[in-house]
Amino acid sequence: MAKYSTKPYIKELQQLIESRTGVPCEPWLLPQVRATASNMAVLDKVQDELLSSTSLVKLTQGSTGQQKNEVSPLIALYDKLQRTLILQFEAIGLNFNTTPSKVKEEARIGASEDDPLMNFIKNI
Repeated sequence: MAKYSTKPYIKELQQLIESRTGVPCEPWLLPQVRATASNMAVLDKVQDELLSSTSLVKLTQGSTGQQKNEVSPLIALYDKLQRTLILQFEAIGLNFNTTPSKVKEEARIGASEDDPLMNFIKNI
């Protein structure tokens, strides 16, 4: 179970965020980082299961006795987890769908009070 711990993923994501933004990961972003790390751990487990399986397609018997091929349901789950992970990367600013201005944009109330341009406009 320790193999799929989220702690290494959290650390990796925090380092990537710091590398991307130039500042340490903001505390308000930690819940999203934890959710992303959890998804990464589950994705790795599903990938390991898929790769260790002898076959991704099984021959099964249909309702009328015919032979049919059945694809592993893990493939659909893997695809869904991958898509979710891409959206999570965008949410924390770690892909090209997130522009640098969105990553560095200040969201705190009153943060623009220190903005020289805003101060100039207010004083006109």
